[in-house]
Amino acid sequence: MIDVSLLSPVCFTVLGVDVYWYGVAYVVGMILAVMYAHHLLRRSGETILSVQDVDAFVPWAWVGILVGGRLGHVVFYGWSYYAHHLMEIVKFRDGGMSFHGGLLGVGVAVFVFCSRRHISVLSLMDIASTVAPIGLFLGRVANFVNNELYGIPTKMPWGCTFRGAVEPRHPTQLYEAMLEGVITFAVMFFLWKRHPKRSGVLTAVFLLCYATSRILVDFVKDTPHHLGLTMGQWLSIELVAVSLGLLLSALRKREDLLDFLS
Repeated sequence: MIDVSLLSPVCFTVLGVDVYWYGVAYVVGMILAVMYAHHLLRRSGETILSVQDVDAFVPWAWVGILVGGRLGHVVFYGWSYYAHHLMEIVKFRDGGMSFHGGLLGVGVAVFVFCSRRHISVLSLMDIASTVAPIGLFLGRVANFVNNELYGIPTKMPWGCTFRGAVEPRHPTQLYEAMLEGVITFAVMFFLWKRHPKRSGVLTAVFLLCYATSRILVDFVKDTPHHLGLTMGQWLSIELVAVSLGLLLSALRKREDLLDFLS
């Protein structure tokens, strides 16, 4: 059994201001994702999308992630509270971000950015989807260190003791780090090398991998249920439908489907 309650959510302090592991994970994740995107584009000789396009999109991505993630948390998970405490919505340091909200925010940012620069929406979404598992992995590890989003009680030898929980719990943050981060990264890496210019396919597969991982892990997460499922599961079921629709659209022709499966 691991006692996670001993870990501090504060990474370091500068001039009396605490810098949290979660914030560090966001920054490091973005830096590594951009570096990896540069590497992929240069090695593949991509002409539809350039390294300069990726760099120019970074500020847009930040806005999409932060604003979308925060509003997603407010609307999907805490509206009954925030409806009566509107000023609390802007208090990012108090925590509360939603992947599904961040995804919507980034989606809007991609569409606006691409329309302004006249570049392919799906090409940018594909590269973003390929590098996104890096940030997801670091974010879930930060959740673990922060003692948040843990699972239901377990007697498994890898059960962990978290702050606010008396008995050992499933380390669902690490489950998600492996599924959404490591495994999804490997799948995306393989598909990028095999289908580097299949517009929309990489995005669809990434969404499908994330949604499937989230649905599975939420069965052992200590989260409120609505009609038998968590809010994350309901949102991820919708994401599965979107990803399958996008995948079928990208593989309309029979030869495209056979090539993808081969």
